[in-house]
Amino acid sequence: MIGLAMPAYVALLRSVNVAGHGRLSMVDLQQTFVTLGHSDVSTYIQTGNVLFRSPSKSIPKLVLVIEQQLRLDFGSAPAVILRTVPDLTRVVATSPFAKEGADPSRHHVTFLTEKPSPERLAAFKAPPSGRDELVIIDQEVYVHTPDGYGNSKLTGALLERQLGVLTTTRNWNTVTKLCGLAGG
Repeated sequence: MIGLAMPAYVALLRSVNVAGHGRLSMVDLQQTFVTLGHSDVSTYIQTGNVLFRSPSKSIPKLVLVIEQQLRLDFGSAPAVILRTVPDLTRVVATSPFAKEGADPSRHHVTFLTEKPSPERLAAFKAPPSGRDELVIIDQEVYVHTPDGYGNSKLTGALLERQLGVLTTTRNWNTVTKLCGLAGG
């Protein structure tokens, strides 16, 4: 569990160490956050999940500074999607699929950089995708893929195109583990 002196955050980096692309060492990533003056910095698994504390309470400012430092340190910057520990706790408590007892390995959360516009939400049409289900709540999209995420048409790329925001997806086991590690 990370310390209690400052607000705690979870940074979810987009497309890090996925299918051989966006290679980034978690040790180097952790050092980037330390360089920025954040405390209690730790990473979880190899896909760009960083837990940290910062005196800053401005999520947009934190995202901007982190992305700038990543660009300096690595030559490019994956998009950073930031959530507070209370945000992550809400995500875990809100999932309609967890409440229904969905298999955690077939349940995902796609985190959005911002809430989609009402126009984009109204125009959103999920393509037929077998038994897959999708629910959009606030800045998260809960996806249940009984036949596996790899077989689903309800991907982050589809959501980005239709909702007009950047996304990153984590499986339910990762989301709940991050919440627990962050003290939520």
